[in-house]
Amino acid sequence: MRRRRDYERGSCHDRRGTDRRSGFARRVELSLFDSLPHRLSWEDQKAQYWTRLLFCILALMYFNFGGEAQVRSWVSLPIVNLVMTIYGLEILFFTWHATRVPHAPWRQRLTMWVDISAASFAALADTTLSSPGFLVFLMVILGNGMRYGLGLFGEAVIGSLGASILIVWLRLPDYLAIFSVSAIFFLVFFAIVVLYSYSLTAKIERARRKLSHERNVDALTGMLNRRALFERATELFNSPAANGGEIVVLFADLDGFKSVNDTHGHHVGDNVLVAVAESILANVRDIDLVARYGGDEFVLVLPRTSRQGGEIVAQRVRQEINEWARKNAIDFNVSIGVGSFPEHGSDLSSVLASVDKAMYRSKSENGRGGILHAERVGA
Repeated sequence: MRRRRDYERGSCHDRRGTDRRSGFARRVELSLFDSLPHRLSWEDQKAQYWTRLLFCILALMYFNFGGEAQVRSWVSLPIVNLVMTIYGLEILFFTWHATRVPHAPWRQRLTMWVDISAASFAALADTTLSSPGFLVFLMVILGNGMRYGLGLFGEAVIGSLGASILIVWLRLPDYLAIFSVSAIFFLVFFAIVVLYSYSLTAKIERARRKLSHERNVDALTGMLNRRALFERATELFNSPAANGGEIVVLFADLDGFKSVNDTHGHHVGDNVLVAVAESILANVRDIDLVARYGGDEFVLVLPRTSRQGGEIVAQRVRQEINEWARKNAIDFNVSIGVGSFPEHGSDLSSVLASVDKAMYRSKSENGRGGILHAERVGA
């Protein structure tokens, strides 16, 4: 597993040597990484949290309308009400958190396990053997499968089935007393529904990953394309506090790339673009966004990075690309513009506009690029 590059506060560790891998491996890794997360908005998750709250209210009504007769002897009705109230407060807290930070994998996993725990408690506290809590397990399995993908789906299956087995074991004498053919068929049908749901979700997940790859990834370099870049960056710039507050943007533009195509042919030009992409990917972390912006232009979005750290990355990328050009006797080099949020704009488009202006001015005045810093907006 590749080591992450740390260039916060201006430090940058070298990753040369054994950490190098082939271009194909890097592109495949990036493509898979891009397709894995289910980045849902608050609107996508809203129904799930309101449904949880509805289940909590129904559980309180279920136990209280039945009174003490609905609750087993090992627990009292006030304790059941306390546990369900705490569960409801947890739902409200995570609902509030989801409105502020829509994409939080840790919250999705923790909430799922709290759901399983609450449903298990309800099934154990219920005098009825066919407790509605078992239906909640099925909702947890299907809900996580449809929203968060195969990974959490499998975790929900293991958690829910494990909790069901534990409940049956703890109440085994009660279940043996009413053992019947219908009970066996109920368990068989439950298992079939879970297995079929898993199979269906796996097919949907494969189709989603393929579609996500085609929509988000540049076919030549394996990087994000422009559309995917802006889609991911919008969330990043809309919640800067959640991403460390500092965001550096690098805009890389190849100088002399047109003459490479004219002199050596487009197949060599494609090799140049792949080599540039490799150099960029070798100098970024998993949390960074890297994209082929168009033609011979590349964009890097580096959250939790100072401007000094961004310049170190730019220097390393530029040095590596220029060394590759000299080594392969291809006459081109790279100019890299450096900008940051919020100094040079309030979103990716405005930061890129500031960086592009600085690069255009430098090339028109000096006839060359290098590493160029954008001016503060309004300067």
